[in-house]
Amino acid sequence: MIRVTCIACVLVAAAQAAPLAAQASFALADVAFLSGCWAGGDGSTELREQWTEPLGGAMLGTTRFLRDGVVVDWEFGRIFEDGEGVTLWPYPRGVASEHGFGLVRAGEELVFENLLHDYPVRIIYAAERPNGLRVRIEGADGDGQRWSLVRTPC
Repeated sequence: MIRVTCIACVLVAAAQAAPLAAQASFALADVAFLSGCWAGGDGSTELREQWTEPLGGAMLGTTRFLRDGVVVDWEFGRIFEDGEGVTLWPYPRGVASEHGFGLVRAGEELVFENLLHDYPVRIIYAAERPNGLRVRIEGADGDGQRWSLVRTPC
């Protein structure tokens, strides 16, 4: 009985530590609609985001947060595909994050997730027809920030 309990504990721990992207098979083509330029805001802060086309197994992104026309924060991003799926790696203020976010759901809504990260644990991009994009970051409790963007010329 003790051996069965120990095996169960190891399996639960391994499942919690494994990135969810490894459990699903997605391709870079699943996130290709992000390619291009997006602009919008949350009221006080304007957001400008740009993603390259998916070439060579990767998409590269830049994000600027502006207040009164001045950059107050910025981030780079890298979405890449490998044998385990698709992963988003944020580089807040140019510093590589220690945590990648695996793509766990694709379609009209892309959900990148890493439950081991403190905040956020989810980065969500949801397409809104005809040219809109909702972006949300959230913690384990579901609380977070959201932005509504529209496709703009690059």
